Amino acid sequence: MLLWLASRSSRGYDPRPMSDSPALPVGVVCDFDGTVTVLDIGDEISRHFGGDAHWQTQKAAFLRHELDTRGIILGIYTSVFASEAEVRKFAAEHAVLRKGFLELLSAAHETGAPFILASGGLRQYVEAVLEAHVPEPLRSHIELRANEGLFGDGPLGVHFPWATRSRVLGCSSCGTCKRVSVADLRARGVQKILGIGDGFADRCLLERSDLAFARKDSYLARWCTEKKVAHTEFEELFDAARAVLDTAKR
Repeated sequence: MLLWLASRSSRGYDPRPMSDSPALPVGVVCDFDGTVTVLDIGDEISRHFGGDAHWQTQKAAFLRHELDTRGIILGIYTSVFASEAEVRKFAAEHAVLRKGFLELLSAAHETGAPFILASGGLRQYVEAVLEAHVPEPLRSHIELRANEGLFGDGPLGVHFPWATRSRVLGCSSCGTCKRVSVADLRARGVQKILGIGDGFADRCLLERSDLAFARKDSYLARWCTEKKVAHTEFEELFDAARAVLDTAKR
């Protein structure tokens, strides 16, 4: 079972803590595609069901700054006519978890640190991967925030349930800006936030995190270096797991 939070945002969820909420030493906000998984599963779905040529066209438009983050998420699926069951099956079968992810999640579970999996991808395929590859009780410790795939007779559509909160907090380019998750953990009383990512949509996350982890050789790592954002580069997630344990003890 996953704690799925999109419906709370659509009803104007107020993350402010109760006055007697205890302070939490550490919390985690983690990207999914290319961070938790070795491959970007959303891209692989687009290429498999919609064709590599279409995916390449959308990617090129994004690199030319003709599409923002929301635009490319919409664009890569306009040639995908697969059913939800087909997409979920493909994702579960093709995903490989990054080494150290289960240890990271175990560290959060062991210490009681909130763990938000904040994805710009689609809830349905993220859930399918987690259900196939993450055992209980670790899976139930995840708070999943993602976009919603809209399956029907036409191409795969996307609903952005966190768009309003993202705009309120100052981001108009991301359908699901990860600054929302950071703000919500701050409001819960989390003292140190560990942010983990690899891509363009993770910039807001790492700027606002106390401990920033960027995948080695990724766009995000290069951006952090250019902007002088203090960060730790990773290929595996064992160091992030240790950071959660160490921070929880302080």
